[in-house]
Amino acid sequence: MALPELIYVAPEGGTIHKYNLSGGKREFIRFICCYLGSCRFYKNIEEASEFLKTKSQGT
Repeated sequence: MALPELIYVAPEGGTIHKYNLSGGKREFIRFICCYLGSCRFYKNIEEASEFLKTKSQGT
C-alpha cells in the first residue's frame, strides 16, 4: 500500500494529499484534505480545495 502523496500546502497551513485506495480488483484515487486536525476524503481535488478554503476562512 502506497503512502499519500502531498500535492498542495495552503499558506494557512492546510494540506491536500492524493491517495490510492484498493477496492477488490480496482484502484480508486481519493484526495485527503486536512486543516487543524480535521480531515476528509474527497473524490476530486476541486471538492477538497473548497473544503480547505472554507475551513481556512473560519466558516
